[in-house]
Amino acid sequence: MKSIWFTFTFVLIALITRPVGVLAQGPPINTDTPILLGLEGKAAMVRVMVVKKSQLYQDGEKISDSLQREVDGMMFPIAIPYNITSDFLVGGMIPLMNVRAKSLSGSSSSFGLGDLSLFAKYLVVQIDGLQETFRIIGKGSIKLPTGNKNLTPPLGTGTVDYSLGAVSAWIGKRFGVYGDVSYSLNGTSGGYKFGNSLNYNVALGFRALPAVYETYPTEQWNLYLELNGKHTGKDEVNEQELSNTGGNIIFLSPGVQYIPSREFILEASVQIPISQKLNGTQLGTSVIGLIGVRALFF
Repeated sequence: MKSIWFTFTFVLIALITRPVGVLAQGPPINTDTPILLGLEGKAAMVRVMVVKKSQLYQDGEKISDSLQREVDGMMFPIAIPYNITSDFLVGGMIPLMNVRAKSLSGSSSSFGLGDLSLFAKYLVVQIDGLQETFRIIGKGSIKLPTGNKNLTPPLGTGTVDYSLGAVSAWIGKRFGVYGDVSYSLNGTSGGYKFGNSLNYNVALGFRALPAVYETYPTEQWNLYLELNGKHTGKDEVNEQELSNTGGNIIFLSPGVQYIPSREFILEASVQIPISQKLNGTQLGTSVIGLIGVRALFF
């Protein structure tokens, strides 16, 4: 719980101590953004995510693993958002997944589509000043069980899950401060229920080049430093909690973003776990790498 409060404090300080800052910056890489696409804007986002799990934890402490268990995943999330109006956006996201698990006792792998997510965002607050803006949106999503849960490793949870949250940001001149929080209510499949989860993120953005943004569009480079956290409750089987599930994890996520034109964004980030307070005995996350492209169409 200390790590969660540390992150919330960091978010609060970041939003209060706003730098004085022409307004131009791409969206954060791992944290959501309250900046919508504009009237009838359409976009596509394709990413490659690599996840590696190879360190065993017991009650939040690293321990040796006699079975030498590892899980490697490569995911290709494809998202398509669309603005219904200038302040209301809807969209969908589905990942193509390749997951491999191995240990001294053997290995297995799965490949295919994961669970489909449908989402919506609505602009609640917009306060524009001289070369700065402050915005808040509300967001919600529903995850559908399109991934095969019967494979080993599974590609989906087999449940319908719901999520509600909010995103805020202040952006001015070369700086941006972003905060994102959401809570997920997970369903039950075959008597098994994954724990509900709280996601919390904060991002600090800095436009490295150009130092002065004079005309739109202008080629630019952005740097991001993010804290990305997730607190998950314990899974349940027939309403009985499983001790070796759930916990809290926080990543420190530096990233770089290149915007060559008004239509495209190229970005890369690495997520390094700085706190893994996992319940019982679990395989923790070693690193997450991400590269992606976003394309905007009008």
